[in-house]
Amino acid sequence: MSELDWDDPNYIEEPTNYSQSTYNEKYDDNYSRDRRANYGSNNKRDREQREGYCSSKRRESYDRDNGCFAKNAEHAYSESLKISTDMVGRVIGRGGSNITRIQNDFTVRVNVDKVRLLVRVSGSVKVNVNNAIDEIRKQIHSDGGGYSHPAESGGNGYGRSSAGGYGRYEDGSSTRSNGGGRSSQNSYGGGRSNYDFSSSTADKANDGDLTGTIDWEALNKASEIAQAARWAKCPQLTKHFYKELPEVANLPEAEVARLRLDNNNISVSHVFEAQEGEILSPIPNPVWAFEQCFAEYPDLLGEIQKQGFTKPSPIQCQAWPILLKGHDMIGIAQTGTGKTLAFLLPGMIHTEYQSTPRGTRGGANVLILAPTRELALQIEMEVKKYSFRNMKAVCVYGGGNRKMQISDVERGAEIIICTPGRLNDLVQAGVINVSTITYLVLDEADRMLDMGFEPQIRKVLLDIRPDRQTIMTSATWPPGVRRLAQSYMKNPIQVCVGSLDLAATHSVNQFIELLQDDKDKFHMLRKFVKNMSETDKIIVFCGRKARADDLSSDLTLNGFATQCIHGNREQSDREQAIADIKSGLVRILIATDVASRGLDIEDITHVINYDFPRNIEEYVHRVGRTGRAGRRGTSISFITREDWAMAKELIQILEEADQKVPEELRRMSTRFSEMKQRRAAEGGGGGRSFGGGGRGFGGGGGHRDRF
Repeated sequence: MSELDWDDPNYIEEPTNYSQSTYNEKYDDNYSRDRRANYGSNNKRDREQREGYCSSKRRESYDRDNGCFAKNAEHAYSESLKISTDMVGRVIGRGGSNITRIQNDFTVRVNVDKVRLLVRVSGSVKVNVNNAIDEIRKQIHSDGGGYSHPAESGGNGYGRSSAGGYGRYEDGSSTRSNGGGRSSQNSYGGGRSNYDFSSSTADKANDGDLTGTIDWEALNKASEIAQAARWAKCPQLTKHFYKELPEVANLPEAEVARLRLDNNNISVSHVFEAQEGEILSPIPNPVWAFEQCFAEYPDLLGEIQKQGFTKPSPIQCQAWPILLKGHDMIGIAQTGTGKTLAFLLPGMIHTEYQSTPRGTRGGANVLILAPTRELALQIEMEVKKYSFRNMKAVCVYGGGNRKMQISDVERGAEIIICTPGRLNDLVQAGVINVSTITYLVLDEADRMLDMGFEPQIRKVLLDIRPDRQTIMTSATWPPGVRRLAQSYMKNPIQVCVGSLDLAATHSVNQFIELLQDDKDKFHMLRKFVKNMSETDKIIVFCGRKARADDLSSDLTLNGFATQCIHGNREQSDREQAIADIKSGLVRILIATDVASRGLDIEDITHVINYDFPRNIEEYVHRVGRTGRAGRRGTSISFITREDWAMAKELIQILEEADQKVPEELRRMSTRFSEMKQRRAAEGGGGGRSFGGGGRGFGGGGGHRDRF
């Protein structure tokens, strides 16, 4: 090779060929000299090690960031665990969830040999492997299963292997990990089992302890005896507090019927037929004055008069005599009809006049379950209006300050108002003792079932004494509510104000605006807001939380002060929004259906359905937010072609309330019915309203029929 001439710009040095060993010696500082000396060896194990070799730092980094060399890394340390047949599924988890969690948490690899009943954990860090094995053992213990050590079957105890060590199995065989090396001398746990699998449930079943036919009749009888013994310890319960005045008791049947008809056509009946040998109690007559119910309770009567009421509402006329006599009751009435006061005042009397002093009962007597935080807070505000014998009420709900709510409960209260989720939370935490509850209210029961709270409700009812008085209110009478009443109420009396058929309040003028798209909706809303008078207050209902936020922002940018309320907002923000609209600080409230029930703002003048609801029940409840407390209100609903599936039911609601039905809405309903019949005849699906392909209202390609 010629000498390098630094002054010659055209000079190029000839390349030098280095051997592989020279390359390794020059560039791989981590490659040990003893391995370079044996580079040419034909030993298979050494060759495999050389091919898979990389520095520990590169290996860890590459394995973590890119997944390369993972196989070599995971086998540096390994440990095995023998399990029983019935433990395989528990170790794996549903869809492999347990294995996935352990692999992610400990950066290891878990293999389950279902034939050999062996769990093998391997990884690059010994501590992680051991921790993963311990986690699997904990999983087995927590699920009630078991695992066995070699000592249980007479084999050798398996050892924790160091890098490349041996892992012994129950049958005495061993396996070598990829790295070679020597095994640890100490077996796990000294060969002693921490769990006696021979006494596990699975072995008992195999031994025949649990075989044979289960005597359900005997089990049910034993359960009934145990429950009876449990509730026999409870103090005696008093439920009858009503002294019927002669003028009410001696009312002729014809006069009773006329009185019920004049009060919004009240219908009252026993819900279920009497069982064999059972006699149903007669239904008390309705009242028409506060004194006829509360003459025996002058302090409570004075609180009612302070509120400025002149006579009971229709549901109160019939509900108060029923509840003060101690009957279970189902009250079905539309929103804004006084259902809250109908069950609240009898509950206060029920609490005050029990034989056991209030301070020695060990907890609250009245439990009111509500579907939403807003309704729960509304009920709490209603309770605070009536100061009766220093009774205290506490409201607990999800999204509020849990620590503060616990503190409020522990200070003592006679009335607990709550949502089902938070109630279950505090019951499980031992904060609320529901065994002291004697007066139970399920407010807006249909809404709670729609929201999926039935499991939580049933769970709580198991721990409430069975001789309690139970009240259920609802705006509708669906099968789910009927089923719940049949399971947990005793001979309930149903009070229905108006018809059981769904109907909107007649104090609201309902208008329909048929529009093309969302752009038209916003222009129409902005035009309406610009022309609002100083006394107008409106609630704008949206179908989605994101839409509510966007609409609130758009109106604010256009110079209109608004507030927004939906399920994703913090509870403090939701409470502030309600306070602002009530005080008049803002006159526009953008809301989702979280505000369609229980939100009682008396001076709401207009409700606008920006997005038409997905079911007609929600439409009725939205409309019920206006026209309250003897006032009249107005609702305006924006209808587009996407809402044509609701046209038929909407027409029925409008006709029942004697409202004008646009001809275009009738044509929309007719075309939707024809389209359904056509699709059914063709065997194809419909649009989004009744399944099938396509994004539009047609099947297949998703074409849209015009309305």
